[in-house]
Amino acid sequence: MAVRSTSNLTEGRSMGIQEPFCWSGRVQYNHTDAQGRVFYANYFGLLDQARCAFWEAIGLPEGEVIQIEHDTVIVHLAADYHGPAAFYDTLSITVEPQKLGRSSLHLLYRVQQAVHKRDVLTAQMVMVQVDLASERSRAWAPTFRSALLHHTGPHITQTSN
Repeated sequence: MAVRSTSNLTEGRSMGIQEPFCWSGRVQYNHTDAQGRVFYANYFGLLDQARCAFWEAIGLPEGEVIQIEHDTVIVHLAADYHGPAAFYDTLSITVEPQKLGRSSLHLLYRVQQAVHKRDVLTAQMVMVQVDLASERSRAWAPTFRSALLHHTGPHITQTSN
């Protein structure tokens, strides 16, 4: 997918407006099925790409992005399909952190066909930071929490789990 990342996180905050991070790209032929529409399972890969771009947008260095993606598991993913996207459509995917726990993070995604601003998919994801050796949850690193809270401000709920 050809990629464009846009983020109004800093600009929006200075004006007192909370704008979600948005990652954009074109649907490639290999994302589509026999009907010429994006195959449902391919949306999950696009959500992953948008999430990784979000980590970079909040200022995490490449090594930390790799570590976060390596040491987290997706424990919940629910999606609602609203309409089709086809080959070469430009999609805009917003990533909005909703709740930050000790080791968990709840994310809300919205996929839109960019030209017509038509919703294609919405999804809720819960990811958990884990110690891979013990297979137990572990707290987010202070640098990650700081970067996330700096960019979300009061718009994220914090919990102890």
